[in-house]
Amino acid sequence: MTNQTQYPAGALIVAEHVSKSYPVGNSTVDILHDVSLTVSEGEVCAIMGPSGSGKSTLLYCLAGLEQPTSGEVALLGKSLTRSTRKQLAELRRAELGFVFQSYNLMPTLPVAENVALPFRLRGERVDRARIEAALDAVGLGGRGSSLPSSMSGGEQQRVAIARVLAQRPQIVFADEPTGALDTRAGRIVLSELRRIGSTPGQCVLIVTHDPAVAASCDRVVFMRDGRLAQQMSAPTTEGVAGMLASLEASVAEVA
Repeated sequence: MTNQTQYPAGALIVAEHVSKSYPVGNSTVDILHDVSLTVSEGEVCAIMGPSGSGKSTLLYCLAGLEQPTSGEVALLGKSLTRSTRKQLAELRRAELGFVFQSYNLMPTLPVAENVALPFRLRGERVDRARIEAALDAVGLGGRGSSLPSSMSGGEQQRVAIARVLAQRPQIVFADEPTGALDTRAGRIVLSELRRIGSTPGQCVLIVTHDPAVAASCDRVVFMRDGRLAQQMSAPTTEGVAGMLASLEASVAEVA
């Protein structure tokens, strides 16, 4: 990938031959092996696989939070591999949204200020109407003055979603976004992620262990042992669960 014209039309996330290894003592542990993946605008894509298959590591490499050992990653037509730390930071602040299971909220800031944080980091004026609209969308209207410590885990996750909604990034990366939520909160979070991902010019990439979450996506990519094993379009809960069970069984046989 030497220039933007080589990227597929409409591709917002492009990975080519991505591998990732970590040093452990005098040796290395290989986590990802020659992974190539494209996610296009208007798409919600899920990554699934047995425990230890490299799902989160792939997500972090695609989001520019981890540097691949080899291979290329491009977001919005820009090569991350060739970007400086400053350029990566600017891209993350301006165009990328993150929804992680840990919420990543500032405990000393009220909810509204947590949602407004990306604007302040970019040195932009905070649009209070936009902040309130984002909180309303996730069912937290009127809670802007609350501190995160006064909220349940599900409410804190919805604050994280509201922060993404207010920011309006082109790409959202979500790592187990519903993993610690009850059914109702999970539905709200998933609905908002679906809405973001189906918007022209935007996409969402989700790592999940839940077949029902994966089935709500447009496409599911399955991993095994750090490699892409299968893909499924128009997934169903039963189909996803069956594929995941098959992959887990094959891993158990090898072990």
